[in-house]
Amino acid sequence: MKAIKYNLHTHTTRCRHAQGSDREMVETAIAEGFDVLGFSDHSPQVFPVDDYYSTFRMFPEEAAEYAESVRALQKEYASDIKILLGFEAEYYPLAFDALRELVAPLQLDYMIMGQHFVGNEYDEDSFYSSKCQRGDRFLTRYVEQVREGLDTGAFTYIAHPDIVNYQGGDAFYYEQMRTLCRYCREKRIPLEFNMLGYLNSRNYPDPRFWKIAAEVGNQVVLGYDAHDPGMLRRYDIYEACLALLNGLGLKPMNFEEILFKNEAL
Repeated sequence: MKAIKYNLHTHTTRCRHAQGSDREMVETAIAEGFDVLGFSDHSPQVFPVDDYYSTFRMFPEEAAEYAESVRALQKEYASDIKILLGFEAEYYPLAFDALRELVAPLQLDYMIMGQHFVGNEYDEDSFYSSKCQRGDRFLTRYVEQVREGLDTGAFTYIAHPDIVNYQGGDAFYYEQMRTLCRYCREKRIPLEFNMLGYLNSRNYPDPRFWKIAAEVGNQVVLGYDAHDPGMLRRYDIYEACLALLNGLGLKPMNFEEILFKNEAL
């Protein structure tokens, strides 16, 4: 039986740091032999403050048009590819109810968690996860916030779970990340090996994290994190990341094995 080629981590120009139209993403995916393409652009957020407006994600007023565009392409290309509608979203404790209310009418197929910030983003005590020099307290907060967000039942998997750029001791890192990996294994929440991070030599994928994931036996998906159609053509990056996972004894999940969760939506 032919393995289904899929990517569930695809962005659009609405996030203001991606390129290419929705249609170009779909047509590139078809040309490259994808069977499933999931759109998961950076979700809009409604913050409980008046003096903060995030500019690196979709605006709330763009969400309906985004959903309409994806659903229209889903129908148009139904005989060529399966298209799914989703978001990549942070879990912000003080804004999650507003996010859930905003996206409920869109009838999403899924959301993935991409916890770029610890805290609530607009807070003074909020920090971008991949900036360097993060200490023990930050790592603990990251793990706690991710687990709290996953407990909502809203997220199908974690995008770049190793985004946090912790600069402390390995022993503490292993302790905290092993806790997160064990939690995800118990809840059957896959971890994403992020191909864009690998391509751009970011602080993730972190070899320490994936060693832990291999020891724990986590479920894994490969995510292109496509911010332009060309990323979907990077089979060389796919092969390189697959080889790294296989070297650790990890095998990416088949599409049919993924449990699409959206209980909170």
